[in-house]
Amino acid sequence: DRFPTEVLRELYDPNQFGLHLLFIPEAYGGLGGGAYDIYRVSELMAAIDLGIATGVLATFLGSDPITVGGTEEQQAHWMGRIAEEGLLVAYGATEPQAGSDLAALKTRAEPVVEGDKITGYKITGRKQWISNGGEADVYTVLALAPGGPTWFVVERGAEGFTQGKPEEKHGIRASNTAALFLEDVFVPVERMIGGVEGQGLLQAQAVFGYTRLMVAAFGLGAGWAALKKA
Repeated sequence: DRFPTEVLRELYDPNQFGLHLLFIPEAYGGLGGGAYDIYRVSELMAAIDLGIATGVLATFLGSDPITVGGTEEQQAHWMGRIAEEGLLVAYGATEPQAGSDLAALKTRAEPVVEGDKITGYKITGRKQWISNGGEADVYTVLALAPGGPTWFVVERGAEGFTQGKPEEKHGIRASNTAALFLEDVFVPVERMIGGVEGQGLLQAQAVFGYTRLMVAAFGLGAGWAALKKA
């Protein structure tokens, strides 16, 4: 029941294993792996430990809104940093009341206006059951802006942004799952993914097209391992 930070850091260290590079396009310093590569790695990792495999999945779930919806500048900046620094990422969508119904989200993003220009947003709300939630360096957070659901990039340590204690779970206990609390967290307008409000649900749908493959591969890998032990 402990998130093995040192194992994830070693897996993500570009000078050691660099596993995270598989999921990052070559243009941003990664290896640009395809669906088959991701399936094979996910299956093999899950056969060893589902908790650590989930920690890795969560980083790519978290970074996928940037991959599918970010501007070219956002992708180059954030995917480049994830590649170079081996950052842990979390995907902040699910909420206590809305569950996985993303259209019912309550987290709000209020524009901050200076003069006649929006310079950023203040995000207030709560996210629940977030994989890597208590350990991530960077978070993609879905919030309701005036123009509709929108993704934002929030870094750990931002003022007003806190993480809850790890959830007590029946299984996959090495994976960190925690709540996120946002109280007037200021996010510069440059960190609104895609640069346009209201694209969040379309981007989320595109993200799940990637992660369903990984989750299915986890089930397959863990299943083969259980059969082998039996």
